[in-house]
Amino acid sequence: MVHELNYQSGVVAVNESPVEILPHAVRVRAAAVSVIVAAAALLVLREAKAFVVPVLTSVLCAYALEPAVAMFRRWGVPRPFAAIIIYMLLAVTAIGAAQAARTRVTRFVDTLPTLIAEFRASATPDAGDAPGPLDQLQQTAKTIQQTAADHAPPAAPGVRRVTVVEPRFDVRAYLTSASVGLARLSVQLVAIAVMTFLLLVTGDVCRQKLVTIAGPRQADKAITLKVINSIDRQIERYLIVRVLICGIVAVATGVPIALMGVDNAAVLGLLAGVLNVVPFIGPATGIVMVTLATYLQFKTIAITAAAGGAAVVVAVLEGNFVTPLLMSRAGELNTVAVFVSVLVFGWLWDVWGLLLAVPIMVAVKAAADHVESLKPIGELLGR
Repeated sequence: MVHELNYQSGVVAVNESPVEILPHAVRVRAAAVSVIVAAAALLVLREAKAFVVPVLTSVLCAYALEPAVAMFRRWGVPRPFAAIIIYMLLAVTAIGAAQAARTRVTRFVDTLPTLIAEFRASATPDAGDAPGPLDQLQQTAKTIQQTAADHAPPAAPGVRRVTVVEPRFDVRAYLTSASVGLARLSVQLVAIAVMTFLLLVTGDVCRQKLVTIAGPRQADKAITLKVINSIDRQIERYLIVRVLICGIVAVATGVPIALMGVDNAAVLGLLAGVLNVVPFIGPATGIVMVTLATYLQFKTIAITAAAGGAAVVVAVLEGNFVTPLLMSRAGELNTVAVFVSVLVFGWLWDVWGLLLAVPIMVAVKAAADHVESLKPIGELLGR
């Protein structure tokens, strides 16, 4: 605002002219506000992990079980009884699967101490053998550390050197911490089970509430209903495709290593399929498990490379051909968006974030495609 003073007849006149605000200044201010809001939202999500994670997981589980509830509803079964029947079927299936896998898993767990001892023995050569790569690395590290200590400047007069002693491993403290973590996980799982049951029982009540509060205009209600239906379809397709991909990975990993004679091939294949749920990190972990188990059993490079190579081939084919082909109509997310979302949500909620990252982005993409102001976000996330 510009003030002009005119001294005429002893009267001071102030002429005001409007201040011109440049467009780039407005954009910078809006961008700064957006960054602050995004940072605050991330902080809130990180601190609210104990509340947000069970809620989102329950919603995802409800989406996964909704087709079964709909099937019972078509048969005339009320929603509460349909949800109870589904929970009973899940319990029976889990118990049956646990009993079927009990022998293999128990045998695999029983052989772990022996496998670990053999691995330590193979890593530590005998007195008459030449030092292995691991021993050479350890000796090099000791030499560098000793050289640094020898060339360290002398202590100043009156200053006493202090050596930091690392605390010894406390088994009792570790078991206590593990027990607390297990109890916390159990509480979260119970909360997820109860909340999922309530979502299945209530059915379309939440959807009707969202449509009601969308706004007084019929257009707002129609857009809200369209967004909800789109999210429903995309999440259901994603879950179906993800289960199918995990089954393909489990079979494609377990069969080749079983033909090679690897023990517990079925367990390793099942673990590889389950770990495939976690993008990027899961397949890498499965490859390491297969390779390590094969090496500990045969202790030969050829078979180890063959088993590890088979797991790598399965992971590469799954990541570059199977998943893009099946996910083209399920999630429609590009690889960069998936990778960044896994990093962000993994930082926010650890393992839970790795599991929830892709479903959350699928829902965001589905909503952004139907809201005019959010379509740039949908374009950014899409293929």
